[in-house]
Amino acid sequence: MKHILIKSIILVFAISALSSCADNEFLQEQNPNIIGVDRFWRNLSETNAGLNAVYQTMYHPAVLNVIAETLRSDMGYPGYGRPIPQNTEDFYLHTYNGGTNEIIDKWQTCYQGIFRANQVIEALNNIQNTTDNQDEWVSQMAQARFFRGLFHYYLYTTFNEGSIIIRDKVPVTNQDYAKALSPAQDVLSFVRQDLEYAYANLYKKGEYPNGDITRVTSGAAATILGHTYLQNLEYAKAMPYFDDVINNHGYTLEYDLDKMFTNAGEFNSESIFEINFSIIDADLTNESRWIGETGTNWLNQQTSNTKGAVGPAWIAHAYKAEPMDPLDNRNYYIDPDTGLTLRNVPLRASSMIAIVDDTQTLYYEVQTSAYNRFHGTAWGFAWWKKYTNHDIVASEGQLPTGSSTLSEKNVVVNRLSEVILMQAECKIKTGDVSGALELINNIRKRWGLVLLGEQGANTNRTYDDVVYNENTLMRHLMYVEKPLEMSIEGHAIRWLDFIRWEKSDNYSFKDRLDELANTVLYGVNFSYVNEEGNIQTRFNYPSLVSEQPLVDHIVVDYEYDTSALNYNESTQKYYPIPFAEANANPNIN
Repeated sequence: MKHILIKSIILVFAISALSSCADNEFLQEQNPNIIGVDRFWRNLSETNAGLNAVYQTMYHPAVLNVIAETLRSDMGYPGYGRPIPQNTEDFYLHTYNGGTNEIIDKWQTCYQGIFRANQVIEALNNIQNTTDNQDEWVSQMAQARFFRGLFHYYLYTTFNEGSIIIRDKVPVTNQDYAKALSPAQDVLSFVRQDLEYAYANLYKKGEYPNGDITRVTSGAAATILGHTYLQNLEYAKAMPYFDDVINNHGYTLEYDLDKMFTNAGEFNSESIFEINFSIIDADLTNESRWIGETGTNWLNQQTSNTKGAVGPAWIAHAYKAEPMDPLDNRNYYIDPDTGLTLRNVPLRASSMIAIVDDTQTLYYEVQTSAYNRFHGTAWGFAWWKKYTNHDIVASEGQLPTGSSTLSEKNVVVNRLSEVILMQAECKIKTGDVSGALELINNIRKRWGLVLLGEQGANTNRTYDDVVYNENTLMRHLMYVEKPLEMSIEGHAIRWLDFIRWEKSDNYSFKDRLDELANTVLYGVNFSYVNEEGNIQTRFNYPSLVSEQPLVDHIVVDYEYDTSALNYNESTQKYYPIPFAEANANPNIN
């Protein structure tokens, strides 16, 4: 059952563009949308309504920019068409600039969230001495400051090398709106102050007095705080936050794989921060669907249709190539002819991505191998599962909302696996290889994969019997564990990893694009036994192999050639300040 977050009428808090300023004439006028304290913001009920509006900001797709970031990184191919994609995508081709819609929208939407959070913060300060429920006052203040810090951090990590505008109050005057950019270090200090307050004062998972599981927690604040230090290579400072999340907040790795990236798995045992999509009004205009005002998202359409982001060839092959532990019973199924038989693909692959080789899993109510959109010269090789409703309908058009573009499936922003892998990276970098191996292996056990390290005397699990050191384990984390576990989740996780790894390991995104431009895979036809027991062959080369086969095949070596040629590290590592902001704000050079 969905837990409804928006329970009251949301007032109009934001100015229309809500970047930092819109135009010079506007800057001379008083904002007509600010609701006076004589009519609102008078008690905790009204501040809670304002807080709901802060949460609602997360509904806007621009906050996370999932599709843009998937295409911008090495995790997405732009829909239909091979070897030439049918769709031209700025982020896939790395031709985006300060006038690109997704960049403008992210800037404006994050500042809209900051504006709303500041309204709540100022209102709470005004009523602090008149409220008789201090616990609720502190809780609301902690939630508002969490989001103010989070939205600033999202801007800090993606725009202008971290130099953005700090907005610590509701703007009123011309000078308030036309603020200059702050140095990146000042922004980071401001973010940490807000998140530290949230960390100290938010409830833990499951501890909200009203039982609300949709609200942000101290574990979420600790996760982001830890990331602020990890991203700056301050491993020793990051580790206590990650350790606290792992051990003291009630999160556990989810072993029920029916709850991984499914509707049944919303707010599962490892979810730390999750956007709770709950339909508000299915009759709003078509435009409102694309900006989250219906309380729904359309990531399902963008990862299951002709335009959007589908799985690239390299990720499809990497998922299916992971070695399964032969001692884990979950890796077997009963075949009517051969009896107990090893699965075609690992459990991690089955949970995260649909590939033609997966004969044991259903996808949109059919055997995955029978799904009609695997096609090596058209649709491609892989479909992301993380945002689709493949588990509850035969097609996205059959959703209970009555529209394939009104998906209520939640979006997980942070989960325990991410924190475990970030802590593993910290341990590698501080010389604790054995500690890092243990953390990584905890995740691999969940998926029934061969574990890393020496076999030793353990006969219950299979190990790869490799002696890892700091360099080789870090390489495994960068090339295998982090991309396959986190893939297209969260806030630009893959992109921020490369920004960090360029500093720590001299491994940049440009290096990755060059690797992919020189990677060659081969598409082959695929035969399988269908649900009726008959052998079926999927022609059109939908399955991938790494060695050139002797049978009929196609060559897949084109996905990142143009991206590698276009990408410019100096101009595209960070989003630029949007042109509209730079033109309207006289204090931005």
